Amino acid sequence: MRIDVTFISFGLVFLICGMVFGMWMGATQDFQFADAHAHLNLLGFVVPTIYGLIHRAYPSLALSRLAWPQCIAHFGGVLIFVPGLLIDTLTGNKLAVIVGTVVLILATLTYGFVFLTANNSTEPLPEYR
Repeated sequence: MRIDVTFISFGLVFLICGMVFGMWMGATQDFQFADAHAHLNLLGFVVPTIYGLIHRAYPSLALSRLAWPQCIAHFGGVLIFVPGLLIDTLTGNKLAVIVGTVVLILATLTYGFVFLTANNSTEPLPEYR
């Protein structure tokens, strides 16, 4: 699977999860997890969708050896960070939030490195044709 499709596809899965989570909060009128809901939608859908669209616009980014590790790190960070917000809200334990934040920041820095060091040609790669 292409990395642009992966980013957007997983982003859509996270969007559905975020919407269902938001519907549950609204139905129960319990908004104590609003921060987790917002971060699930932003970091789970918006950011990876932007990554995917940029990868689509600049197919040469996928040639970087760091492209897939960055993708995995981003979604791994979301899967640590968002539940960490739930844990923090319920118990006050911030460890998962801190770990998830570090993973997400490293993933974002990696993406920046990939983008800034790649040959940012918009010419389609052979597998995109």
